[in-house]
Amino acid sequence: MKKILIIISVLAGLVVLTGCNPQEKEKIVKSKPRSVKIAVVENHNLPIVVNSVGRLVPNHEVVLSSQVSGIVQAYSVDTGDAIKANKILVALDPTDYQLALKEARANLLSVRARYAAAKNSFLRAGELLPEKVITTENYEKIEAEYKATQAAMSQAEAAVDINQRRLDKTVIKAPFGGLVTVRMVEKGQNINIGEPVMAIADMQSMRVKIHANEQDYVYLDKDDPVAVMVEAYPDSTFSGQVDRIGIKADPHTNTFEVEILVANSDLIFKAGMTATVNITIDEIKNAIMIPQNCVLFRQNRQEVFVVVDGDKAAVREVKLGRADGSSVRIVKGLLPGDKLVTTGSQYLKDGDSVEIIGSR
Repeated sequence: MKKILIIISVLAGLVVLTGCNPQEKEKIVKSKPRSVKIAVVENHNLPIVVNSVGRLVPNHEVVLSSQVSGIVQAYSVDTGDAIKANKILVALDPTDYQLALKEARANLLSVRARYAAAKNSFLRAGELLPEKVITTENYEKIEAEYKATQAAMSQAEAAVDINQRRLDKTVIKAPFGGLVTVRMVEKGQNINIGEPVMAIADMQSMRVKIHANEQDYVYLDKDDPVAVMVEAYPDSTFSGQVDRIGIKADPHTNTFEVEILVANSDLIFKAGMTATVNITIDEIKNAIMIPQNCVLFRQNRQEVFVVVDGDKAAVREVKLGRADGSSVRIVKGLLPGDKLVTTGSQYLKDGDSVEIIGSR
């Protein structure tokens, strides 16, 4: 009897378990709505900005070289000194050039004396020839002597001018005002023609060279607003000006060189500082911008999800435009007012039920 009761109990348990299976299966198939966050799509004006990084360099910079050889007698400025135009920077020992000039001047005086005598002889010969006091042969000799001394005087005058210029070049002056960036000579040093002595730079304004791609280049204009951020001054933005726009692309990068000027009257900028340049070349009106991380890349398509009918996910194929930081322009596929899924879209399929848990 006990054995029969046990068998009946086991059978009853199996019936109960079998009866519960459909309910559990139904519980597994039924899925909960997926939680998502959304943002209402809006349109904004999108500035088109050329962004590039370069280094500050002086607006004008030159390395001065000696045009004559000699021994450095003195220099009046050093690295970092401010200078004005025509200030004497380096002086060479002028003694040899002074002596050469003195010799040239003495030679000129001698030639002028011979020239004066030859000229008087020529004038007298011109008066005597018609009266046949002198022969034609003598007249021609006197005339030749006169012309020779005339040429010698011109040559002597040129020699004086040349030696004067050489003497003048023993003093090296600043061609423009600015700062001395490098001094390259020492007192007593013997230098040759063409040897550099100092480098100077005009830093009242600084120049930044950047490169623009051809898509942006065609819109560039010298009147475009320019903002310059210098890494050394992270809390400040400085106004710049487009100064030069290249007309030939670099064959290696296919970009065009653009030069920006930045005022530096307080001399806070130094050569070599890193600068970021933003040039606003145009503005797109009523552009639809969304976060880039909302875009899904699937099977050569760009997709986003929107919420429709209050709780349904709908997939939209979109066409992307220009990026702006972490946002990207949607050229096609979205309209203002659409409820864009911003969080949770990677787990969605078209038609899924969703629960909106927040917006941003």
